[in-house]
Amino acid sequence: MTKNIRNAVIFTDMDATLLDHDTYDWAPAAGALAALAERDIPVCLCTSKTVAEVRDWQARLGLHTPFASENGGVVAVPAGYFESCPPTTDAEWQTTTLGKPREALCALAYRLREQRGYRFTGFAEMSIADIGAATGLGRHAAARAAQRQASEPLLWQDSDQAAAAFSREIEAAGAMTRRGGRFLHVLGHADKADALAWLRVRYEARGAILAIALGDSENDRAMLAAADIGYWVARTDGRYYAPATGTIRHAPGIGPAGWAAAINALIDRAEL
Repeated sequence: MTKNIRNAVIFTDMDATLLDHDTYDWAPAAGALAALAERDIPVCLCTSKTVAEVRDWQARLGLHTPFASENGGVVAVPAGYFESCPPTTDAEWQTTTLGKPREALCALAYRLREQRGYRFTGFAEMSIADIGAATGLGRHAAARAAQRQASEPLLWQDSDQAAAAFSREIEAAGAMTRRGGRFLHVLGHADKADALAWLRVRYEARGAILAIALGDSENDRAMLAAADIGYWVARTDGRYYAPATGTIRHAPGIGPAGWAAAINALIDRAEL
C-alpha cells in the first residue's frame, strides 16, 4: 500500500459526480477509487441520499468510511473509527443528526404550499413507485430513498421565481433549501460544508488533513468552498455549475469520468 503522504481525505457528491446521472454507473471511477484505496486515502460520500442508501452504496463501492447523508443533515461513522465519537447502541455505525428532524421540515414546507399555492410534490406524499419513477430507482432502492431523517426532497413543479420566493420563506423560518441534480431539498441549517467541518475536526484529532471535495450542483457549492481543493465535475451537457476560482477547479470530464480525471490529476501532480 502506498503511503498517504498528505493525509488527504476525499469528500464527494454521488449523483452526477461519482455516479452517472442517468444510469448510476460508477465504472469510469473504479480505477481512481482503487488508486485512492492503495494510498489509504479515505473517501467520504456527501450526498442527498439517505443513510440506508449510502450504506448500500458503501458495500458496492468497497468503502467503510464516514459519510454525510441528506445533504449534510446526518453524518454516520463506522463504530470505533474515531476515538472522539460517543458510544452508540448500533454495533456498526454511530449516527449524528446535524440538521432538523424531517417532521418539522415537512410541516414547514407543506404549510407554505397551502398558504402560498406553490406547486411541488414531496417525498412524504409519494408512494415507493412514485419515488422510483421520479428517480429511476428500482423498488428496493426507492424504499431506501424514502427513509429520510433530516430533509424533505421536493419535485418542484413551479417556476424558478416561485422557487426563489419559497426558499426565502424557508430561510426566514429557520431552515434552508438546496438544489440537487433532481430535487429541491428542504433541510435544517446543516449542509455538506457543515458535515465536512464536523468530520474534519475528528480526522484532524489525528493530524492535519488535506480536504478535497468534488461535486456538480448548487448543493455542493459550500462544500467545495470549505475544502482545501474543490472540483466542479462537468454536468451532462458538458457545462460546469460555476466558474473555477481560487481553490476550486474544473474536472476535465462529465460525471464519474470527470471525477476520475480530477483524482488522477491530483495523483500525477503529487498533490495526493
